[in-house]
Amino acid sequence: MISFKILEEKFLAYLVCSVVPFLAFSIFFADLICSILSIFFIIYLIKHNSIFFYKNIIFIAALFFYFLCLFSSFLSEEILFSLKSSLPLIRIIIFIFLVSFLIENNKFFLDVFYNFLKYTFLTLVIYGLVLYFYEYYISLSNNTIAYVRLKLPFSDEEKLGSLLVRLYGLLIAIYFLKKNYKKFENFLLFFLTLFTSIVILLSGERSSFFFLMLLTSIFFISLNIGFKIKISSFFILFTSFAVILNQNLNLSERMILDKNNDLKFSSNQKELIIFTSAHTAHYLSGFKMFKDKPFTGQGPRMFRLLCDKEGYKIIINDKKSCSSHPHNTYIQLLAEIGVFGTLLFSLIFFHIIFILAKHVVSKIFFKKNTLSNYQIIISTSALIVVWPFSPNGNFFNNWMLIICAFPLSFYFNEFFRYNFYNKNKHHRFIK
Repeated sequence: MISFKILEEKFLAYLVCSVVPFLAFSIFFADLICSILSIFFIIYLIKHNSIFFYKNIIFIAALFFYFLCLFSSFLSEEILFSLKSSLPLIRIIIFIFLVSFLIENNKFFLDVFYNFLKYTFLTLVIYGLVLYFYEYYISLSNNTIAYVRLKLPFSDEEKLGSLLVRLYGLLIAIYFLKKNYKKFENFLLFFLTLFTSIVILLSGERSSFFFLMLLTSIFFISLNIGFKIKISSFFILFTSFAVILNQNLNLSERMILDKNNDLKFSSNQKELIIFTSAHTAHYLSGFKMFKDKPFTGQGPRMFRLLCDKEGYKIIINDKKSCSSHPHNTYIQLLAEIGVFGTLLFSLIFFHIIFILAKHVVSKIFFKKNTLSNYQIIISTSALIVVWPFSPNGNFFNNWMLIICAFPLSFYFNEFFRYNFYNKNKHHRFIK
């Protein structure tokens, strides 16, 4: 039998979970811990002759996706530049399977992870509210209308809303899984749910607010809880949003009434404007790169080098196409790694849509639930990672990769639990 004793220890659970607060306070340490743990897990599996014992379609598909990224880099115009993004991607893949393994086999992990999430969220919610009101009233004292964008602590990155919305589902999922919390814990979760949603709105991040609405909608339709609880929760959330948007017209104009948020045909150029002219320029430039190399792509990280070159450069309403990435995950993957890698990635999206749709249909027409609340929330959290119909951050960005690794780990563990094999017989390792 393969010995995984060290992976059952509490200190390893604490080390993995420490990545959560570091995503908010120091991406350097989050990336460092993620990299060290991935190297440790690889060495440990090799030492115990089990590196190829993951007889699981998701693990094999993840490795295939990784080699497609490497292949695209080697065929790119700037091989070394592209490899800086594709080569380290393996650490994220290994980290995903390490977390997935710990969920299944480390008896401390879920409790530790829940506590890390809970206190990180509590800290960030208080920080976000204090920062917002401070900047809001400072602006009022200067006789200006507040235009506040909430940043991560000790950083210029405007990603506070993105962090909260991408990890929020995991907090709720583990809460549903445990089902044995006291009244104070229930109140604290209600407080975090309400004020996390408020801070996401106050952050001014439109994509994060859209994902929050997506989460809320799916939860309202799919969760197996009382209708009165759903209606009261929706009413409290809607009322809170309405009051905030009414008090801050700048925020309401950005999040709801922004004239740049168009989906229309331009009367001058007879072309479709998606979200904004700048977004449309990014997308068209990415599609041109994809059409030029549909099977291999231009190479990871290459959009930023090629977008200003003749043949790829697009200008729409004075908005240029050049940026560090095309602001949509699927267009970036098509442009940088080609159709095969994109299709492989999209299979996760189709699987999630299938299982959620199956649950809703069964729930409505046959009064039968095919998914638990935990599974619904885990699936929806992973759906945000692979959602194709909204602007997204850079797929190959370290911060984005690490934060997306957690929802995918829970999703893979729940729906694609892998098996371990020893040399003589099939064996599923359980704690």
